Amino acid sequence: IILPMQQVSSDANLKKVFSHEYEISDDNEEPVIDEMTPRPDTFNLERRQFTFKERYIDPNMGLLFLVASYFFSSLMVVSTKVLETDPNTEVKIKPLQILVVRMGITYVGTLIYMYAYRESIPYVPFGDPAVRKWLILRGCMGFLSVFGTYFSLMYVSISDSVLITFLEPSLIIILAWLILKERVQKMEFVGCFVSLVGVILIVRPPFLFGTPTNVDTAVESSNPRERLIATLVALWGAFGMASVYIIIRFIGKRAHAIMNVSYFSLVTLIIALIGIVLIPSMKFQMPHSFKEWILFLNLGISGFCHQLLLTLGIQRERAGGGSLITYTQLIYALLWDVILYKHLPSIWSWCGMVLIIGSTLYVVKLKLDEDAAKFDRLSQRRESETVTFEMEDLNDQ
Repeated sequence: IILPMQQVSSDANLKKVFSHEYEISDDNEEPVIDEMTPRPDTFNLERRQFTFKERYIDPNMGLLFLVASYFFSSLMVVSTKVLETDPNTEVKIKPLQILVVRMGITYVGTLIYMYAYRESIPYVPFGDPAVRKWLILRGCMGFLSVFGTYFSLMYVSISDSVLITFLEPSLIIILAWLILKERVQKMEFVGCFVSLVGVILIVRPPFLFGTPTNVDTAVESSNPRERLIATLVALWGAFGMASVYIIIRFIGKRAHAIMNVSYFSLVTLIIALIGIVLIPSMKFQMPHSFKEWILFLNLGISGFCHQLLLTLGIQRERAGGGSLITYTQLIYALLWDVILYKHLPSIWSWCGMVLIIGSTLYVVKLKLDEDAAKFDRLSQRRESETVTFEMEDLNDQ
């Protein structure tokens, strides 16, 4: 008996199909393969050796984009901190002034990128009309996020400012419960409360901790009122960043990653310019030294790289994994505090750090477990429906 059989190559996307003939004897002997039939080098799928890039890089590109993005974000934070608090400068540069320069450079970079690759980027320079309103909203929420961080850096350390942004998961849970009427587990509320306790340990209000002493004013303010205001603005920024994640996920692939960066930089630039014009005590201030010019240039370049890599990472990585990678920001912040200021967080800040990170990880785990349980229930339901249909077919026969 001659039976035609097919072997599928493991070459790219399994495109080629090779036919072989087997001779099978009547006494169930092993099939004899025609030796004259050519076989591809990738005949056995199991023997194919995957490269390092295929095994480790390609499946984790989203995470790698996010790690690189947060590194460039840390470079921006450091430049902003130095510009706002440099003791050698008589007139300190304000957050809105920094945003004008940074976003101006970033927006020019996005325009150059879009027109250089306009064949692969549709609707240059303003994107698909169907999602423009969402891109504008993404820009507005992005302004809240970046302004909250920049303002807080005037009064708290780099690590404390970054740490406050880790309240994003708790804020998302509370907003979903209040606005979307989503069901929230009791332990998620407990996690949110523990995170807020962590913030209190960072702020250290005087009625609980007394008047602070031995504070390095080059790193953080010794005034509890200023620390409280900075914390509240940083919390508002955390709300803005949480909104940005939701909007980018909603837009998805309907807008190119560079289009997200373009709208963010343009909208923030416009808002910052309006603020400088309308606020009486504010005026546009040019850099006074070569050092400040370098810091401003770093702001623009790092801002462009951060936003582009962040958008690429969010589009490729699931929310759970992406939220955990945000903790690399704290590692970068601690390193910069030690390298530049020889400063380590106080014992209260360390305690707040443990509470915020621990509760956030717990909340994320609860959400992942809930999603996994929903997926299992859906799979079981589909399997039961499949079995029911098969039984009905058998009964009909």
